[in-house]
Amino acid sequence: MEKLAPRALAKNLGRNIAARRKAAGLTQGRLADLLDVDTLTVSRYETGNILPPLTTIETISLLLNTTMMELIGDRTVAPVPQADRIGIWLSTLSQADREWITGIVKQLVAHCQPSPPGKPGKAAA
Repeated sequence: MEKLAPRALAKNLGRNIAARRKAAGLTQGRLADLLDVDTLTVSRYETGNILPPLTTIETISLLLNTTMMELIGDRTVAPVPQADRIGIWLSTLSQADREWITGIVKQLVAHCQPSPPGKPGKAAA
């Protein structure tokens, strides 16, 4: 990985956090709650105005089911192969059914994501 200037690193990291957050179906407010910070702080992370502490980057990577290197790297978020299949299945349904299923999937994903340290999460299996 090529060496990035601090400003470029912050911008790149912010872009990746925003892309991964959106792909996970989280709002800035929800991510802020999970990180125990203000929504404005998440916004500043995503715009590259401030660089989050390393421990926060680690927590964000866990919450967004990625690695710290993927957040810091310059690659964009690519959909997983299963997304194409699911998209085909959903395309055969009515809009109401697609929205209903999307809501269920969103809840399942939220349930499966790890909780940040110090926050109550799903029960250990």
